[in-house]
Amino acid sequence: MSHAGTWASELIARLAAASLQSLLLVALVWAACRWLPGLSAAARCRLWWLTALQLLIGLCWPTPLALSAPAWWPSLAIGQTLPAAAPWSARVPFALAAGAAVPAAPDVGAALPAWSLALASLWLAGCVAMSAVQLRAWRSVRRRLAASQPCEHAGVAHLWRRLGVALGLRRMPALRVSAQIESPQLLGPWPATVLLPQARLATMSEAELEMALHHELEHLRRGDLWWGWVPAAAQWLFFFHPLAHLIAREYALAREAAVDAAVLDSRRYPAQDYGRLLLRLGVGPRPQAGLASASPTYLILKRRLTMLHNAAPTSRLLALCLTAAIAAFGLAPYRIAAADIAQPVQAKADPDRAGENAGETRITERGAGVPDQRWAVRGERYYRIGDDGAYREVVDPATRERLQRMMRESRQAEIAGERARREAAVAASEAERHARAARIEGERAAEHGRREAEQGRRVAERAQAMARRHAAQAEQQAHRTAREQATAERAAEQARREGPRAQAMATREAARAERQARQAARGQVEAERIAEQARRAAAQALREAAAATREAEQAAREAAQATREISREG
Repeated sequence: MSHAGTWASELIARLAAASLQSLLLVALVWAACRWLPGLSAAARCRLWWLTALQLLIGLCWPTPLALSAPAWWPSLAIGQTLPAAAPWSARVPFALAAGAAVPAAPDVGAALPAWSLALASLWLAGCVAMSAVQLRAWRSVRRRLAASQPCEHAGVAHLWRRLGVALGLRRMPALRVSAQIESPQLLGPWPATVLLPQARLATMSEAELEMALHHELEHLRRGDLWWGWVPAAAQWLFFFHPLAHLIAREYALAREAAVDAAVLDSRRYPAQDYGRLLLRLGVGPRPQAGLASASPTYLILKRRLTMLHNAAPTSRLLALCLTAAIAAFGLAPYRIAAADIAQPVQAKADPDRAGENAGETRITERGAGVPDQRWAVRGERYYRIGDDGAYREVVDPATRERLQRMMRESRQAEIAGERARREAAVAASEAERHARAARIEGERAAEHGRREAEQGRRVAERAQAMARRHAAQAEQQAHRTAREQATAERAAEQARREGPRAQAMATREAARAERQARQAARGQVEAERIAEQARRAAAQALREAAAATREAEQAAREAAQATREISREG
């Protein structure tokens, strides 16, 4: 096969391998986003970015990693093996390789279809077409930048500088105004420029303008203009792969949602106002080589608004573990290889095997429904231990690599177990400290509630005593007034009997008595008013005492609940 044919075969094989492996990785990321609705937007952004990176790594990685197939995997018969150093055309995922290379193995490159060169030519033509589209979009962006004008609004410039200081940006991008856009946009990556819509600048309030500028500067602070090149390159090189376009779309959505969450996490703006700003910006085309605040479709806008109301976020530790697992086990290209048959060692005396356990590490592989396999490691040499106890040296590179990986994983597991034990001890100590603090706080709250209740009861008793005294005084004043009125009536009767003079004197006495009676009546009204105020004060004191009692009971219940929760956690 010619050099061009070999190159085309390897290219098509790499594209196919990366595309096939992306099926599993995209399914895992999609399932994580679906089954963990509380997964943060930043974690989703990282996961989709890693899926895009997997496509690029699969295209550039020189040799895929060999994974040992499980015991139930249909292995190849001895003598029908693939070459151990097969080219890329035989290295797609799930290809089987067993045993050593046989001398009569055919040329694997010749097994590819004759039209591999045509497929490679079509791929290059598609990349050229995608490059032409990107070049046209880049020229459109440059023309838009050339037609824009520097922002000379003093208030906007002051707000721009204040946001830059708040976000800790050492170098601020240029701020310009354009009549060709409908929503704020960040263009770049070099030099980075923020464009504001000239038509909406006058109608946007200061709060809306601050939120929009904060959104664009958050993109710049996160480095989204640079990180976004990975999904864009994957979409460009794998233009024929539907999942590449899905990855780019989901990454863009997660990136916008992550920036939305970062803006709201600053505690500077209410979520309702930010959601109204997104609705006002509406739907607009996303600029090439840039980022826009508006959503490209109504579905994306709806999903962004839904993510703003995520009330049950997933644990950050779980998100980091998920991201680390995807990065560790999903990025490198691999192929599944059946385990090779260990080659027996020639029957001769070996002084290194004088002691069975002298200076060796043993590995036992256990599988469901298959016999256990025992291995021995001595320095850099690996042996398989047969059922009869005989040692057979392993010469297959894939099996040696698998055993080396098992040794590394065993050491890492021991280190991780020790770290987990230390972390568990620290967590137990921290939990015990929190439990003691909770018990002390509960006891303090209960004691405070009891003191408040006792004080309320004392206040109520004093108010009741004062009300009784005022009532007794009012009653005495009423009796005194009644006696004076009776005396006045008797005096008036006597005056009528004594004659005109006595009558005149009695009239004067009656008038004086009437005045005294009016005064007494006014005193009685005042006494009744004082008594009513005393009764109201007593009722208020009783209500306060009841409220203090309820608070004391609630504190006692909360202390008991905290004690029960601590007991369950312990």
